Amino acid sequence: VFALFLRPQKDHKYRIYWNVYHHSVGYAAIILSIINVFKGFDILKPEKKWKHAYIGILIALGAIVVVLETFTWIVVLRRRSRSSEKSHHGANGTNGYGATPS
Repeated sequence: VFALFLRPQKDHKYRIYWNVYHHSVGYAAIILSIINVFKGFDILKPEKKWKHAYIGILIALGAIVVVLETFTWIVVLRRRSRSSEKSHHGANGTNGYGATPS
């Protein structure tokens, strides 16, 4: 929660470092929680089916993450290519004088 108070504006030069920090802490929390569940399995020693079910759920969630990340990057790259094409033609498709190029 403290990181929200320290988050710089989107155009600030330190925003990239905050993003790296934010993603690193998030991924570390996910990894530690997965390790914690496996430690709990070792301590409680439940039937093997529970551990296998948890592994299956992790694999399914991992597959969903891969699909969604792939889709997200496709969308991002398409938007970047469209915005670079628009920047060559001026703002909103005009030539800078309010008229569309012919």
